[in-house]
Amino acid sequence: CASAAVSSYDRQAKTFIDLSSERYFKLYDQIAAETYSANNEEDFEALFSKLTNVKRIADELVGISREASGFDLAKVRSTEIKAALQELRTVGDLFVLGEDYFSSVQMNLASLQKMSTDKDIEPYLNGAKMPNEDDSPLAYYPDIQKIVQRSSDVDELKYYWETWRDKNQIWASVNFYTIVQSYQKAAQILEIPVHQLWYRYDSQEMLQQMEQAMAELKPDYQQLHAFVRDELHKKYGGDVVNANGPIPDHLFQQVMEQAWEEGSIIEAYFPRKDLPQYDDFVKQLSAKALINESESFYTSLGFDSLSADFHKNQLKDPNEDRPDDDCRPALFDLTPHVYMMYCEKVSFRKLMQYHGHMARVYYAEQKKRLPSYYFKAYNLEYPVGEAVVLSASSPTHLTNRGLAKGVQFTPNSLQNRLFRMGIHTVLNIPLYYVHTKVMHDLLNGTVDMDTVNKHYWKLLEQHAGIEPPADRTEGAIDFPYKFYVNIDQNYQTKKFISEILGYQLYRALCQKSNHRGQLHNCDFYGNFVVGNSLKAMMSLGSTKPWKQVVGKVLPKNSGLSSLALLEYYQPIVDWLKTHNAQTKVKIGWNATTKSKC
Repeated sequence: CASAAVSSYDRQAKTFIDLSSERYFKLYDQIAAETYSANNEEDFEALFSKLTNVKRIADELVGISREASGFDLAKVRSTEIKAALQELRTVGDLFVLGEDYFSSVQMNLASLQKMSTDKDIEPYLNGAKMPNEDDSPLAYYPDIQKIVQRSSDVDELKYYWETWRDKNQIWASVNFYTIVQSYQKAAQILEIPVHQLWYRYDSQEMLQQMEQAMAELKPDYQQLHAFVRDELHKKYGGDVVNANGPIPDHLFQQVMEQAWEEGSIIEAYFPRKDLPQYDDFVKQLSAKALINESESFYTSLGFDSLSADFHKNQLKDPNEDRPDDDCRPALFDLTPHVYMMYCEKVSFRKLMQYHGHMARVYYAEQKKRLPSYYFKAYNLEYPVGEAVVLSASSPTHLTNRGLAKGVQFTPNSLQNRLFRMGIHTVLNIPLYYVHTKVMHDLLNGTVDMDTVNKHYWKLLEQHAGIEPPADRTEGAIDFPYKFYVNIDQNYQTKKFISEILGYQLYRALCQKSNHRGQLHNCDFYGNFVVGNSLKAMMSLGSTKPWKQVVGKVLPKNSGLSSLALLEYYQPIVDWLKTHNAQTKVKIGWNATTKSKC
């Protein structure tokens, strides 16, 4: 009798999760359609109607969460049904906050995004260094970012670093902490650990994996750090850069922003003029042609072409009347029915972005037969996109596709390209880790808003060898603008995993394509073996633990590892070790002397 009763309970739960999975997809399709069809010119009534619809949908999603929580997991025999119920408990997400989500959280998130785009920063020296001495206020993105990409004036860089943070100190503190509290409150309502809501997978295991990758990266990161610090010390002197200490953050950011510019930190060794102008490769193409070129990479691996319906009704350029608008492409991929918005601006960077975004489109297609509770795939769409971008940006691929017409990639230009990529990639990884750790520690209460800035600088010094440009005052909040971008989507953790795991996938796929030669010039375009491996992984969604899913491409998978990335950049690491030995620079850094209140 007891056995029959339990089986009946499982059947009841199974009926619920099947219906809820269909409802989940239907509801999120409605939200995506509302967002996709929105435009800035709509009148108030139309926008209010859409908001009302989203609120209704949010209430239904919260209802699914509550119903799932009503099942007693101790009575459920099937491990699959138990896992499905646990996943469905979380679908209410921040919507469980009710009206607070729409009246407060949404405004807080929008305010954090606007901190980088509001034109409220007075230009340095009242605009004396701006074209035509224009004294109009600037936004951090893109105005000040462009200044950082070209400026070698240390006082100018320090001015913008400090002024933007001082301007936004209170704004950042209030809005950001409200987001932290919202996740804590939502997790309490959903009766799940806050980190489960934030990460969407086993947070403790993933943090350990990230720490392992950081430990592997550290020795070679310190070699690059030592070279960068020595070059900055020679350029700006010991009063600005301590030859044995951490690197001031405003100059660290300058080095990364200028990685592909003339006058970068490596200009004396690898001049930018020896590399092609990558934007020239795509200057004859339209924005839609960039999308088509990205799609062709996946079809060359054996994936189906995207449907005519997708191209007509789920793909659009909302900025076609603004051809120079460097917008951020947007995707809605929480269900198999993916929507994508792209930008009118044509550049090589955009082409690579679309190669990465297409991984999300094709991943959703491969998962389309899975129920909603298995549809999320540990964010593996992002490292797959990273692996494809590494292949698509290789000189071999650019030459074979006819994009690099008349360009000869010499051994020296390959090294030049690799060094610039390495600066941008390797220097960013510890930042992604620190940003992840800061959020992790705030959510679990290890630190609070009064102590988080000191904690942030301690982590930055420990893991990245960075210090503030000057003493910091009590109450300062010094996170960069990128920390707040898509913060509700845990973007910094996604970036860390996509970089590290992306190189692991890339190396494995190159091995499957029987690549010979140095890893950094491998192209697996057109290889069906690679495509079949990716399909095998993608189609699993989250039906198995993440290591087993990734194991379809990495058969000896032991988790996140920096070793593939370091193999990719091995020629640069070898150059750095030789150069640093010759210049006798310190490897590592002494403690900062700056105050970090």
